[in-house]
Amino acid sequence: MSGTEAMIHIDVEGELEKIIQRLNSLQDQIAAPNILKNAINSTARKVRKQLVKDAKGEYAIKDTKALKDESQGGPKVLTATTANMSAAIRSKGPMQDIMAFMTRPNSKTGAAAAQVLASGSMKPLEMDGLKAFVTKFASGHVAIVQRKGAERLPVKKLLSPAVPFMLGNETVREKAEALAYETLQGEIDKRIQKVLGKA
Repeated sequence: MSGTEAMIHIDVEGELEKIIQRLNSLQDQIAAPNILKNAINSTARKVRKQLVKDAKGEYAIKDTKALKDESQGGPKVLTATTANMSAAIRSKGPMQDIMAFMTRPNSKTGAAAAQVLASGSMKPLEMDGLKAFVTKFASGHVAIVQRKGAERLPVKKLLSPAVPFMLGNETVREKAEALAYETLQGEIDKRIQKVLGKA
């Protein structure tokens, strides 16, 4: 299992102070913690959706359901409360079967091939002269495997990056951070306008 947690820091005290300054009456100002909490949670949900979308764009993954399935590492939002003004996007999951990505079966002479990055190319899966090939296990599961040595058995199933690894990709994370900061201000503004009766 591997895991990752996106960390985007905001100045909670500073944001609360700015919200209070924009609200007119004391009655409205009491709503400031709720405004910030709801804005943080809404932002986290939007960032979660964007993380999945951007990971799809970076990786040549065919089985995109895994990016949303929490048991496979799909991101989960841990929401903020007024007592704890922090939300987290957590992802924990196993490595993916290489066949979840773009693959090509082996030929009589060539190894099975795979493409993991969308910007990459199909590469033959061969190591130390041992060529990967497609096989079907007794359970009915089809996978790309490679022999561990000169003998016919044992074989090892080839795996590829786990969902948390894909979500933690530098490009994916940078886009998520930029979106979080931009979205948070808009979400705060929307809620302030509502309290002030302008929305």
